[in-house]
Amino acid sequence: MVKGRVRKIVFASIFIALNIILTRIFSYSVRIGNVVGIRLSLSQVPLVLSGIMLGPLYGGLTGALADLLGFPINPTGPYFPGFTISAAVMGLVPGLIGKLIKDKWNLVSLSITIVITTVLASTILNSIWIYILSGKAIMLLLPPRILANLITIPIYIFLVNLFLKNYRKLEGQLEQRK
Repeated sequence: MVKGRVRKIVFASIFIALNIILTRIFSYSVRIGNVVGIRLSLSQVPLVLSGIMLGPLYGGLTGALADLLGFPINPTGPYFPGFTISAAVMGLVPGLIGKLIKDKWNLVSLSITIVITTVLASTILNSIWIYILSGKAIMLLLPPRILANLITIPIYIFLVNLFLKNYRKLEGQLEQRK
């Protein structure tokens, strides 16, 4: 979708900045016991877009760098590399699926991708990381995390789809001007 190394770096930088803002500033944390069990935000949207638009390598790096650069801004506990892995997965998986479907994105492939990414990174991996950090039983963490994902997944799908449609239009208009 995005061609050229410089354009990819620029887009990755924008997605990193958006993720940091959405994660660290415009989010709401829900505590389960005395740990942050759920963080409600739109922070996954830029990471999914990075994987779709830039491919798995840049998508994964975007997620990892967003977590590493964002943590010092607003830490919610000690640094834990597992959350960096989860953030990388959020950018990596859409990029890998994009390669598999040869970037033929439609609402169905986009929805499946976002569900897989969210379940893998947010529901499974992040629950494991919280368990490792806090010792809270995974069965205590899972129900509210699943409920939160049932609410956020349709929002993610809508926003990513809206962005991609408008980006394609803009890209088409720019091509016509050449």
